[in-house]
Amino acid sequence: MPQLEFLDRQPEHWALLRNPHGSDGRSLAIFVHGFLGDHLTTWGRLPEMLRNHALADPVLAEWDYLFLGYPTRKIASYLDIARLIATQWTKAAGGKPPFAGAYARLALFGHSLGTLGIRQLLCAETMQPPNMLQALHSVTLFGTPLNGSSLASFGGTVVGGEIAEALKPGNPQLRMLRSWNESLYPHLKWRDVRVVLGTDDQVVGNKYADLIEFTGDAKPPFLLNFDHKSLVKPTAWDVSTIRDEIVGALQ
Repeated sequence: MPQLEFLDRQPEHWALLRNPHGSDGRSLAIFVHGFLGDHLTTWGRLPEMLRNHALADPVLAEWDYLFLGYPTRKIASYLDIARLIATQWTKAAGGKPPFAGAYARLALFGHSLGTLGIRQLLCAETMQPPNMLQALHSVTLFGTPLNGSSLASFGGTVVGGEIAEALKPGNPQLRMLRSWNESLYPHLKWRDVRVVLGTDDQVVGNKYADLIEFTGDAKPPFLLNFDHKSLVKPTAWDVSTIRDEIVGALQ
């Protein structure tokens, strides 16, 4: 069975799964991990499963996949994560290495803290590469801290660095992001954001999620019977709710 090519740049915190017969006009899905996560291990077996099975699926075969990471202790704000995403999409849209052609469509997937970096990029118009919103096909956020996380205080400045403060409930960065989002969505009108939460998520929770929505989110949030980590870790390709979510977002 044909497979996607796999390029893993551990020192640069990214891995790319691409069609060996890539050409201009393809589509790119970018996955962004969360607090203290890793560009590959956060997603469990998903990169391996996509490598082995994507080309046999009529929807998934149209896409390449970038798993993008960052060292949590060196991140100070959501803007730092947004800038990393923007940099990679600039390269991808222009067909610059390591991409084998210029991409025409973009899908964004985030987990936990990574979802806040995605939200930041959506409303940071001056940071967006040219025509990014026109290329944006879908946005899916797993386990997003809609109102921070009560467990963030356990991260502290030693374990999680400065960004741990930006995950605490009611923190200034999150309040600013919410206000920025509400102010700019009517002007920028990005694709509706699909929020997927876990019913057993003790990290960011799901209680009152329908009352803590961001402007531009699809309503209501979608609930799956997972905890914070297993929410993005499929265990089997043929019977995976996570896979179904990804296929739905890429159709």
